Amino acid sequence: MNYKILPLSIAFASAVLTSLVSCSDSEIQSSDIPELTQSIFIVPESYYGEPYNNKGYKPSDKFYVNINEKIRICGVYAINGEYIPTEQAMPYYSFHKWKIDNDEAGASSVYSSFDKAGIHNITFETIDLLGDTLQTNAKIYVNTPTSIVLQSPANNYNQVDGDNENGLELTWSISGIDPWETPYCTFFASYNKSNIWNSSLGNMDCMGSVNLLGDLNAEVTEKGDTINHSMESSTIYWGVRAVIKNEKGVSEQAYSEVFSFSTKLKNDGSSIIEIPVVSLFNPFPERSKLTGAILSAAGDTLSVISENKSTTNITKTLNPQSNIKIVICDAIRTEYGCDSITTNLAPNTKTVTDTLFLRDNVKPNMTPVNTDLPTTAPIKFIILDNGSGVNVSKILATIDADTVLSLYENNSVSITNTCQNECNLVLNAEDYARNKTPAVYWRIKVNGSETKIFGPYTKPEDNI
Repeated sequence: MNYKILPLSIAFASAVLTSLVSCSDSEIQSSDIPELTQSIFIVPESYYGEPYNNKGYKPSDKFYVNINEKIRICGVYAINGEYIPTEQAMPYYSFHKWKIDNDEAGASSVYSSFDKAGIHNITFETIDLLGDTLQTNAKIYVNTPTSIVLQSPANNYNQVDGDNENGLELTWSISGIDPWETPYCTFFASYNKSNIWNSSLGNMDCMGSVNLLGDLNAEVTEKGDTINHSMESSTIYWGVRAVIKNEKGVSEQAYSEVFSFSTKLKNDGSSIIEIPVVSLFNPFPERSKLTGAILSAAGDTLSVISENKSTTNITKTLNPQSNIKIVICDAIRTEYGCDSITTNLAPNTKTVTDTLFLRDNVKPNMTPVNTDLPTTAPIKFIILDNGSGVNVSKILATIDADTVLSLYENNSVSITNTCQNECNLVLNAEDYARNKTPAVYWRIKVNGSETKIFGPYTKPEDNI
């Protein structure tokens, strides 16, 4: 920190000093002159107020920020060691400026961010009213984002020897460690995915690997049930956390993805396949029926699928082979269509496939019950959806842009007829999968006691 001694009032002190020197009968004591100093603070761009009022921010000649982090770089003055607001320091200087790398700015605070990692030089320079210069320098260290990439075994690998006599090596790579940073890594592993980051197995070299020794097969499930390893493999979830500290001891953390691997089965060499199926936005999955088949690469049927729930896990035991195809459909709610996947089955393995998602992508259909009806009767439309079902809360009927009363029951919506002569009717509806009815409108013509419905017509609502 550099400082310059300045009087409280330059003009006044200059006059007094001339008088004292010419008369030679007085002497200025250094203790009578206030000491002006300046410091550099860095705070978040959103921070409001003086940075020295927050104990979390300190002046320094080294600051550490992240790429694209929005910051405010502040030059702060002090009189006799006491920080003062910028406006109170104005009588003590004629000019100040910042130099950030090769850019200059003339303000007490500047807003900035850095899109590249590295070291940036900053200088805060003040010229007092006598022409003397205060200069304070600092460096901003812009951190490279740290990334941890798990490498082997590959995620979801299912051919690990559970007896593990020679150990199982797990490897990863880490990047983004800057020269001013030191990483400390911890290895985590658990049979329970939700508990992974609470299951530390110890610290290790960030640039290295770990070797798991011993039996990798769990003996009981989380519920305490004994595991039959001829039918069930054991899945282990693992990940790596890095704590990165800079030269000031300030740390940040980076986490890898969570990978998993599974042990081999202890059976006769057959394969077990588990197929998760999810019916999206289906409020009544028990009212569906899944049908499908598992086919060999040659197209032969290996197994038939029939399940009474549309959201379930299907498990089959098959001979090992490559490129089997799984096809699953909803036989009752036909709008959900089908989904398929292709996979390989290795001997002595349990393979859990990616989830098959059945999606309702079909819009609800609607049609008027009658196009000729008494004027006093409600207008009725049938709205049919053989997928996720009509979402009653989304039904909206308008006649000439005015909302009218409607009632939906047993696939039929009854609309109060408020039309007096000729009107436009718009009926909006959607299913639980958020498929909307077609953007159409209907024409109502009232002739005394008789009403006729015409349409549908395709036209933007704004023009109706």
